[in-house]
Amino acid sequence: MKKFDIENKTWKYIEKHPYVILFILLTIFSLVIRIFLLKYPSGDYDMFLKPWFNDLKINGGLLALSRNIGNYTPIYMTILSILTYIPVDSLISIKIVSLIFEYLGGIYLIKIVLELFKNNKNSKRIALIIYGIYLILPTIILNSSYWAQSDSIYTSFVLISLYYLIKNDFIKGMIFWSLAFSFKFQAIFIFPLYVLLYFSNRKIRFKNFLIIPLVVFACSIPKVIFSHDFLTGFRIYFNQAGTYDNYLTLNLPNFYSIFLKGYDSSNPNLINTPLKEMSSIGIIITLIIFMIIAFVVINKKIKFNKKSIIDFALWSILICNFFLPQMHERYLFMGDVIALIYWSIHKDKYYIPIIIELISLNGYMYLLFSGFAIDISILSILYLVMLVVYSKNMYVEYFSGDRV
Repeated sequence: MKKFDIENKTWKYIEKHPYVILFILLTIFSLVIRIFLLKYPSGDYDMFLKPWFNDLKINGGLLALSRNIGNYTPIYMTILSILTYIPVDSLISIKIVSLIFEYLGGIYLIKIVLELFKNNKNSKRIALIIYGIYLILPTIILNSSYWAQSDSIYTSFVLISLYYLIKNDFIKGMIFWSLAFSFKFQAIFIFPLYVLLYFSNRKIRFKNFLIIPLVVFACSIPKVIFSHDFLTGFRIYFNQAGTYDNYLTLNLPNFYSIFLKGYDSSNPNLINTPLKEMSSIGIIITLIIFMIIAFVVINKKIKFNKKSIIDFALWSILICNFFLPQMHERYLFMGDVIALIYWSIHKDKYYIPIIIELISLNGYMYLLFSGFAIDISILSILYLVMLVVYSKNMYVEYFSGDRV
């Protein structure tokens, strides 16, 4: 009789909370897929992460932060140094950290969609559909559990930041974006959104942007303590900027791969710069594009809402990846995720997340598995067409006529 009661109560709970059960099942089964991939070391792990981890461990874990080990940000190197104290193989422990943030990002993906569809009776269903697609996207699965990359970390903080932005809490939004930036410079791809919000919302003050250096410094404190270098959290970005200055793009189809071909026979997707000034020109062109957008936002007195925040966020990421030099194949990772939120709002624009995922995945397949299906120049043209269409939609939606 007692067993029957337990079974009855279980079924009643399932009937009463179907979305909770579906969330748990999606999470469990997606985690099983990722567990299968944890044992595989990637080239980046063998060449960079593993040697850095071993150097940190040999030199005393946290004490090794006094040395110049690795070229990742201080907060990530601090996490690696802490992992050296855990009796788990570095391959597994490094991937688990990224996986934790991957699922944290997934939770905030749900929270964002629920906030966007707060008055929609199907909000939970839409949120779980987006969460389920997020969990099975090839680039999401491969990035953390196979490649041992950390893009899920900064992206999760960006998602938390967007969540607070759509709730009109700019301070918390800026804090979490700053945390994202403290982990990866690639968080800068979405920063134009925050500048546009400043121009359109007089409640936001310029002093709010001082949160950025404060958070970056706070995240660098362990490294500062051991290295006695107070600028270490900021210097790393300048050091990283010069790492690949000979390339205009590295496996990511964009503006440069439309016109130029790679000279490396082992990897034709590495597009070398024919002129050393081209990288600087690309950065300036990108800044000009955002200056024009900012001018129009101010002139048209655009007032941002929940929907427009997502629209402008994805637009910013797409522009940066297309025009900035030295872009890697995984730099669209944040776009892979935010494109799903965009699609939840614009059901008829389903082709946007599909094209973005295709562009990202093509580079993954080449780098990780030594093969790609589509020529990079063809994908570059597809990217251009998508960006033009997206920009046209943005113009019609926000800039044409007298809409404010």
